[in-house]
Amino acid sequence: MKISINKESSVPVRDQLVEQVSLQIASGMLTAREKLPSIRALAARLGIHYSTVTAAYNHLADVGLLEIRQGSGVRVASINGRDSEPAAKTDLDGMINDFLARASESGFAAKDVLKAFEKIKDRKPVKRILVVDRNEDFHPVLLTELKPHFSVPVEVCTVQEILENPNLMDESLILTSLYHLFTFQDKVKDRTRLVPCNIEPARTEMEKIATVRSGSLILLVSVSQTLMTMATKLVAAHRGEEVAVRAVLLSDEKELNYMVNHADLILCDSPSEETLRKIADPKKLLAFKLYPPSTIELIKERLKKWG
Repeated sequence: MKISINKESSVPVRDQLVEQVSLQIASGMLTAREKLPSIRALAARLGIHYSTVTAAYNHLADVGLLEIRQGSGVRVASINGRDSEPAAKTDLDGMINDFLARASESGFAAKDVLKAFEKIKDRKPVKRILVVDRNEDFHPVLLTELKPHFSVPVEVCTVQEILENPNLMDESLILTSLYHLFTFQDKVKDRTRLVPCNIEPARTEMEKIATVRSGSLILLVSVSQTLMTMATKLVAAHRGEEVAVRAVLLSDEKELNYMVNHADLILCDSPSEETLRKIADPKKLLAFKLYPPSTIELIKERLKKWG
């Protein structure tokens, strides 16, 4: 686990830990059941008080991202009850034989298994992609990124809406971040139509920010206040007070037109990119994506094979 702490940053060290660990889980850099450093080991490595690491780990455990157990340490939580380690048998016949053995040991008859498989054969095709995200102001960003890649409709809802009405998931391919998955995964009836997706861990953007000279002004533009807050914390964690950061909503036209003329680097989300390309120096502009190409291909493959 790679953690970079900036003690000179205005962002509390505990929040820096939470942001970076959760981002590494959401991006797939940390996998299910992977063991993390102990509280005291991480505190010693980073040169911070162990209570700060304790607070960060406890928060991540509270939201379902980590499991903290006496004797086994701290691990990334399991997805759908499965470990990240590959099964001993990866051929289909072997997997089916293992499944049938477990089914028989649990008291099920062959007719019960055949009935379950009939349900799969007779199910209705996917009619839409349903993206689940807790932050409503994220929704326009997710839709802008995903819609151009698919012929089926793409819709978005909140985690709370899924919890209150699980039937929203009927005839849908469910797409969600690992950060949200743990909250509602037990409500998903057909997990072949659930895609826990990776998001970009902002590697490219952070590499660019690392090269900006001290005293530079970095402009963050988005339609999402939540996204701008996350980005601001990441920049502050990497550069601290070395650079100035200004976050502006796309809807604030007056401020936006003023700031683009003074910024040394401009980072924007997908919904903001078209507007920024019209008013900003393209050499200073870097548009970021939440979904990497690998995630888009994963969704297409799941639709093709199980939709």
